Amino acid sequence: MNLSLDDLKVFQTVAAAGSFGRGGALLHLSQPTVSERMSRLERDLGQRLFLRSGRGVRLTTAGERLLPYADRLLTLADEAVTAARAEDERPRLRVAMHATFAPSTIPRVLDALAPLDVEVTCTDAHSEDVVRFLHDGSADAGFVVPCPHPSTVTVEPFLATPVVCVVSPGHELARAQRPGIRDLAAFAVACNTWGDGAARFLSLLRAAAIPSSRLHLVSPAETVANLARRGTHVGLLTRSTVAADLATGILVEVPLADLPRWEIIVGLAYRTEDADTEPIRALRTAFRH
Repeated sequence: MNLSLDDLKVFQTVAAAGSFGRGGALLHLSQPTVSERMSRLERDLGQRLFLRSGRGVRLTTAGERLLPYADRLLTLADEAVTAARAEDERPRLRVAMHATFAPSTIPRVLDALAPLDVEVTCTDAHSEDVVRFLHDGSADAGFVVPCPHPSTVTVEPFLATPVVCVVSPGHELARAQRPGIRDLAAFAVACNTWGDGAARFLSLLRAAAIPSSRLHLVSPAETVANLARRGTHVGLLTRSTVAADLATGILVEVPLADLPRWEIIVGLAYRTEDADTEPIRALRTAFRH
């Protein structure tokens, strides 16, 4: 079977647009052309990818399974074209991590690799995807929370950062005496729900009868920080994300008396066989310290 990248691009666009007509317009293709190409893709795969109705289309279960692979294949194709057209011979390092880690991690990556004159590209991905990218060769290094990984991938933990409760200095909770989780029920809460302790915290918060309209599970963590900075939300996120805000007083930490132990462990991930390459050695040294 020869999957066409052009057909996958049409599939991806239609899935996002929710309509053959709107998807075709974005790609400058007629609706009959889009319909024919998607029918051909469905025949090639032997699966229906779209449920059609008068209001548009939506993905079937098979379509939902195909979409992340189509996204990856199209991203890899773009990277392949960029690499082939590169005009210099500088070494290149492809780094993958979730956007939650990017603000604090990418500067350290760039500082560590600056002496090596390495071209660095960064991709947003969840930890499980980072591991897959490393295993199949579409990334060279990554940053992950604990997750299963094959022996071809090594993960070196370098940071255990606690989740803290933060608010703007003018927020009512900034002046509260020994507040607890129940006290959060009176406010809008934005929470980044990664790491050990998240499930326990959410169960306690829901037991405190916080209305669902006030509890917002938000990713990445920087978005939680922005909501807290605005003064509209109490934020639950990693201390490392808001370390600069806490140091300058833009945000203040609220020590919840009954907040369960909750931390996120972050590790540097790379292909095991690359451990002694110069860029990976530089990253291992930088993040070990």
